[in-house]
Amino acid sequence: MYGLGILKGLMVTFKHIFKPPTTVQYPEEVRPIPARARTNLVWFEERCTGCSTCAQACPDGCILVATSPGEGDALNIDRFEIDFRICMYCGLCTEACPYDAIQSGGTWKDVTDDFDAMYRDKDTLTKFAHDHLKENDFMYPSGQRAPEDVIELIKREG
Repeated sequence: MYGLGILKGLMVTFKHIFKPPTTVQYPEEVRPIPARARTNLVWFEERCTGCSTCAQACPDGCILVATSPGEGDALNIDRFEIDFRICMYCGLCTEACPYDAIQSGGTWKDVTDDFDAMYRDKDTLTKFAHDHLKENDFMYPSGQRAPEDVIELIKREG
């Protein structure tokens, strides 16, 4: 019995001994990020209705949404903040959002050693989302293309 287990283990070892290493020379070479990876959250203001289902689904309570009545039945989003200092990147907010306004898909470029910079308000999140769209040919992480009016707005911003 024990000899069979050792033999299976050695077969795995010998199988990997002759393969080339899979080292990635970061930052010159960036490893592709899988589509369903739980990376940083990207919030798209143009898709958000202010329903706050993301904030209600968050077990950490790191999402703050404050709205006021707008024209008709719409809501004005006065505040939208995410505290990444306490976020555990579980992705429940992305699953709860009915409009895909908050999606996983950020890069590793927003890593910081400044603790206060991890608390992001509406303006910072919008700038991050617009930068994400510019870098990815105006495609959302979910694979949809951004609307033309959003693309024009981002191009005018510079």
